[in-house]
Amino acid sequence: MKHLLYFFFFILMCNGSAISQNEQAMFKVDAPVIYPKIRIWTSPALDEEPAFNSPSFQWPSTKKGSYGIRMSTLKDFSDHRIEKHGIPFAIFNPHTKLSVGKWYWQFKTEKGNWGKIDSFEITRSTPNFLVPEFSKLVDKISVSHPRVLASKELLPDLRYRTLNYKEYIFVINEANKYLNESLPDESSGKPKIQGKNDYENEKLALHASKELGGRISEPLAFMSKAFILTGDQKYFVAAKKWMLDASALDPDGITVLGNFGDGSIMSSLAIGVDTFWELLTTAERETIVKQVSARANRFYDQWRNQVEVRSSSMHVWQGLLLDLYRTSMALMHETGDAPKWMEYVYELWIAQAPKMAETDGSWFNGIGYFKLNTLAMLEIAFSLKDLTGVDFLSNPWYKNNPRWMMYAFPPGSVTDGFCNGSDGNAQTVIRNAAYVHLSSAIFNDPYSAWYAAESLKTLNYSVHDDPEFYWFRIVRGNTWNMPKPIDHFDLPQAAVFLEGGVAYMHTALQDSKNDLMLSLRSSPFGPLAHAHAEQNTFNLAYGGKKLFYNTGYRINMGDPHFLGWYKDTRGHNGVLIDGLGQPFNAGAYGWIPRFLHGKVISYAVGDASNAYSGFDEGEKIDLGMKTFRRHYIMLRPSVMVLYDELEADHPAAWTWLLHNEDGFQADPLSKTLLAHNQTAKAKVSLYSSSPIDFVLTDTFSVSVENWKQKRDEDGELLEMKNQWHFSGVTREKTRKMRYLAIFQIKPDGKFEEIDAKETLGVFSFGGWEIKAEMDVSKPASIKVWSDRLGASLVSEGSLISKGTTFNGATSESSKLLEIIDGKQSFQETMDQIPNSIKIVLNRNH
Repeated sequence: MKHLLYFFFFILMCNGSAISQNEQAMFKVDAPVIYPKIRIWTSPALDEEPAFNSPSFQWPSTKKGSYGIRMSTLKDFSDHRIEKHGIPFAIFNPHTKLSVGKWYWQFKTEKGNWGKIDSFEITRSTPNFLVPEFSKLVDKISVSHPRVLASKELLPDLRYRTLNYKEYIFVINEANKYLNESLPDESSGKPKIQGKNDYENEKLALHASKELGGRISEPLAFMSKAFILTGDQKYFVAAKKWMLDASALDPDGITVLGNFGDGSIMSSLAIGVDTFWELLTTAERETIVKQVSARANRFYDQWRNQVEVRSSSMHVWQGLLLDLYRTSMALMHETGDAPKWMEYVYELWIAQAPKMAETDGSWFNGIGYFKLNTLAMLEIAFSLKDLTGVDFLSNPWYKNNPRWMMYAFPPGSVTDGFCNGSDGNAQTVIRNAAYVHLSSAIFNDPYSAWYAAESLKTLNYSVHDDPEFYWFRIVRGNTWNMPKPIDHFDLPQAAVFLEGGVAYMHTALQDSKNDLMLSLRSSPFGPLAHAHAEQNTFNLAYGGKKLFYNTGYRINMGDPHFLGWYKDTRGHNGVLIDGLGQPFNAGAYGWIPRFLHGKVISYAVGDASNAYSGFDEGEKIDLGMKTFRRHYIMLRPSVMVLYDELEADHPAAWTWLLHNEDGFQADPLSKTLLAHNQTAKAKVSLYSSSPIDFVLTDTFSVSVENWKQKRDEDGELLEMKNQWHFSGVTREKTRKMRYLAIFQIKPDGKFEEIDAKETLGVFSFGGWEIKAEMDVSKPASIKVWSDRLGASLVSEGSLISKGTTFNGATSESSKLLEIIDGKQSFQETMDQIPNSIKIVLNRNH
């Protein structure tokens, strides 16, 4: 499990007037990076309490190095010592429960000197997570075959109980398609179209190689599974020829260009030789194992001292790690290299799963690409549980994760819009629902059962139509007891996930057709991997459809439009400084300091003060941003307010960005924008501390071309349509700037007129009053209240409601008061610092 310091729930709120010891007044984070791209620290250190006992030890790696480690309760390591040498990667799991007290440890490269001494504290309350050492795991792996798709002793029961499964029919029908087919020729793995330059040609070659890998691996996978389910020799006859032909491929040839294709060929051959082991001759086994081993050893050599020290190795965790795990299982006891492959996967999984996540349930790389990780998460965890008896889903993240998905991608709705792949197509819906369906049984969670059922209902699908988890359901999931979905939805309409750096505000989370959905992101993770340069940006949807969303297209990672628009801040609803967005550097991070949620008002503050600089990996980028705090306020049922406080270390040009797919009507005189989606109309009133120009365009500053000939789910070429972009640009440069935006979103388009007294910063409409400090010489603050609704919010200072003053615990806290059913509900909060940031601040001081 990951090395973490604290546990916390998926929703963090401060209820009542008390301020917790973990909260501070407006806090400036002074740290160059929170999640460096490549590990630069040892862990655990500085008397930290590890997340678990036994802890995982991790350190920066050296290329192709091996290591020694020692630990003791004595600083001179003279007694009570655990020591190991020849560790081939930058992770060590002691696989033993440590005694309560302070411990010391240090590591060394195999030929180097001992490094600095680190320390950590095991307490009586440190949760236990004790897994067997690797040699004991190996002993539990059967010497008989098959053992990957299903164990030999379970075949009779499996073949009997699955006959009526919809998944059974799916496997048999798919396998039968390939009985008379031949292995695709290697030459078919060359691109069929030509790019304009070396970059495009390289990516086209990679894509063609990946597709060839799929055409080689998928038929073999289905034939292997059909044999497991039926024992019919016809699948062996066809699979044998397929495997031997595939084993004649050059393992360093064209199929290596796309690592997904390389991995799928490796694992499908490994599963095939495992499935048909007893029917193959010794020579045939050796031929197949040789091909598999060449690919597996290459992955192992590439990953060791690389993957474990990277904050995000996307393809590895999405599927390649599962490929190597299956391969290791298939060939254990059959080749001398299998133990080292399995040991790497095992120790890495213990130390770092769930990767790119902490405990709050969110996932740093966004909801769009999350689906690619779910099968590996469950399959490896349950396989290891079979072998060790240990629950590898004990990290709170796994239980909290479906809650994040509910807020980020409600049934029948678009996604939150962040990171790559956020379009939320049908494939995403089906795969996510299938995963959450299984999760509902694992944790006996009726809300997860509701989410899965409602998501599939929008497409008129059954969970048994999902093509991702079909084998998992055949072997495990279809035998589980599923909880009944909730019949009364009672989750809060807003939630924050501090570690992931996302928050959500809804008006009808359970009913997307009538839901106003605000999603905001300011993440400690930064813009690496599939994440974008989108700290302190937001997306707004109504009726399950995009209204104000990020724009642009992902043709390919590294494509000029991808880098210059789609991933860049300019393609998002954010802010530019001097015409520039946030750099693509791990040090360009954000966080969400404050969150309050009531029945009528929800409130959050995003901080992106550090997002316009980057100092990771030797880069020194600094655009001069000193402060960027954005206040997000939802006034139910139909209003959203943004209040931005900006400061630079120089007179800067400021640009406030907003995007819509269909167009804007702008009226600079009344300072309004009109826009719409398929279900509602919107009016945006935009005010500023300095005069701004309203600038509209329907073109991208970096043009887009579908040179990869990407297609939609119906097989049609994707049309890269122009989208609309608004910029509120300062006429003169200024060190400080304030923006106030009032969004009204209504299906009928009947908007309230705003009585704006701009010099006073007072704005009145529809029974709401807003007082926003627009004078940059004064501290930023905003107050919102409705006497009619009995709801009031202040960003700081005293809250006065109907003549009564609420001072709270401190004047610096944000305060929320609502009168609900005649009773006062008062909340306050100051800045809540995420644990990941606390750890780094502790290291830096």
